[in-house]
Amino acid sequence: MKYAEKGSYGYTDAHKRRQIRKTILFFLLPIAIFLTGYFTTGSRENYFTIVAVVGSLPACKELVNVVMFAKRRSMPKALYEEIASHTEGLEAAYELVLTTYETTYSLPALVIAGNTVAGYTPQREMQTGRAQAHIQKALEQNGFPKAEVQIFRDLKEFLDRADALAAEKTQTQEMNSQEADMRRVILALSI
Repeated sequence: MKYAEKGSYGYTDAHKRRQIRKTILFFLLPIAIFLTGYFTTGSRENYFTIVAVVGSLPACKELVNVVMFAKRRSMPKALYEEIASHTEGLEAAYELVLTTYETTYSLPALVIAGNTVAGYTPQREMQTGRAQAHIQKALEQNGFPKAEVQIFRDLKEFLDRADALAAEKTQTQEMNSQEADMRRVILALSI
């Protein structure tokens, strides 16, 4: 079964379902080990219990991931289709949640053309300047010092910018591997 990749539409919901399944499986293994030890020795004071406790650590790590994604939802299909119609021919990423030590930044859509990165967030309380600086710093550290990052709160402004970037790209007809590399750097920032 193929799962939606990070940066693609539907990733958030698919990842959440996958993590829930993994967490359940990872908890079932230590439980099975513990029960095997309990029923074979008649006591919980055995090596099986130790193995089960240590074996539950990966399950706890997976549970943290489930909790992180619990409140997140994939973007509405209508919004995705509207944005996708304006980003054809551009390097795009969807459903990003960028993390820093201080906060997280939710970006439903992001496009890259040349050295320009344009993102969209509907969150009015998000500090777009800090998010832009965070992305720009990561790009600079990874060999893209001339990258320009803009994050828009208004969907129409973002779509207008995406259209302008698509028009510029059509005129130059460049297929730039740098854009794919920049996308990989930004995806590495996202959970």
